[in-house]
Amino acid sequence: MELFLLGVTLLMLGVPGATSPPLDAPSALLPRDVARMAVEDFNQEAEGQAVFRLLKLKHTHKVKFRWGFHFSLNFTIKETHCRKSDNYRIENCRYKTKGPIQDCSAQVSVLNFMPDSPLTSVKCRPLQRGNGRGSRKAQPSAMLQAEERQPQVHVEVYLPSAYSIAALSVAEEEPSRPAARPH
Repeated sequence: MELFLLGVTLLMLGVPGATSPPLDAPSALLPRDVARMAVEDFNQEAEGQAVFRLLKLKHTHKVKFRWGFHFSLNFTIKETHCRKSDNYRIENCRYKTKGPIQDCSAQVSVLNFMPDSPLTSVKCRPLQRGNGRGSRKAQPSAMLQAEERQPQVHVEVYLPSAYSIAALSVAEEEPSRPAARPH
């Protein structure tokens, strides 16, 4: 929540938002689309020339609040053959066969009054691959089935009354006293 408030404050001060693709209606956003926007933000901010693409959306949590939606996402990304220096379209970038995979979490807030500039925070870390003994073939079938299921999506309605009261309240000023006139 502090990250969201910091983002709103920075926006009000004129700090530009993310350069993600424009959004139509925040209520129509799908978690996979929000995850793709988060990956694009990651690609823009990450050092190096590698371009990553969404590999798997693992978990999402969507909260509706008075000014828009907030998404908490967990997903994996994988390096592609595309480079930042290229003029690429992410959907055309093929995964590298042995490209590194990263495990990511993202917080994305899409505000009704600024749907084209979501507030995004993405953190990724390299996914640790096994030493060969923990390969995908050695996993029990129940684990494989769990991995292939669709991600769970949770939706909440959140109306922070303290914030809406604060936003609607205007600090009352003490009426100014007229200056005394010299006689």
